[in-house]
Amino acid sequence: MTERSVSASKVTTGENVPFWKRLFAPGGFEWAFRMRKGDAQAFFAPQDSTGTLLKERNEILDHPSGRYLATTTAGEVLTDQVWDLALELGQVKESPDGKRDLLSLSRQWEADLVMMDISTKSVAAGSVCFPSSWDLAHVVGKTLDEVHEVVPKLNPQIGEMINRFVQSLSPGKSFCRENWSFTRTADLDYHPAVGRRRLDESLTLDEVFLRIEHQIFTGLPDGVLMGVRIETFPLKDLATDPDVWRMAYEKLQTMPEDVANYKSMDAAIPKILEVMEAYQPIAKNSRTFVAK
Repeated sequence: MTERSVSASKVTTGENVPFWKRLFAPGGFEWAFRMRKGDAQAFFAPQDSTGTLLKERNEILDHPSGRYLATTTAGEVLTDQVWDLALELGQVKESPDGKRDLLSLSRQWEADLVMMDISTKSVAAGSVCFPSSWDLAHVVGKTLDEVHEVVPKLNPQIGEMINRFVQSLSPGKSFCRENWSFTRTADLDYHPAVGRRRLDESLTLDEVFLRIEHQIFTGLPDGVLMGVRIETFPLKDLATDPDVWRMAYEKLQTMPEDVANYKSMDAAIPKILEVMEAYQPIAKNSRTFVAK
């Protein structure tokens, strides 16, 4: 199977606002939960006219390990509600056999899906073909606090904010945000079992990619649907925007050691900063960008 990154023109969030500046706001590294209104119709609509992305998803869903899909009893109820949403949006068709299960739905939608049950504040189901270095099997059935407790400093900083948001999201309402990380390849499937090569001190600039998770949260009668689309870009593409280049440098430079270790970047960050500085210098002790 040939994997590929999704180009910037492919991902539609219902907005025309450049998202790189949202990813790298001024200042040091911090966990942030900045939400804005989302458009579920635009987010879940087909965006790959070639059909390649959906083909890749279906090949992954057929993986014998079954590691890309999981559900609970509560998840089955939520899956039925997501089917109602998808049909209402006019983006899927009822299965010929009448099944309204998660697998049948996932074969028709391009985005990854995670469902949260509001009664237990837990992850109840998921269909995640392109995980960002996490395992769905270790998440389903856990509360949001339990899922996030492995992330250094996240629960103390924004955990309560996340719980309040999930509990208060009304059915049919949508909000969106982005997450970012860096990887050594542009591959979409970063499941831990795949064994992608990690970033380390031997990297070159051409081996560093910005990985963006576009996330949307849509309220369901008994929970919340989280949709995820992945984009990847070569790190050096950020140099086309001087402010973004500088702010990305600042985020990496100020990332706490335990967070860098969690992101599997602890050995790589000094080298990434070095190659960024060599490619497009950034003024020291200043917020001024220095053109090469």
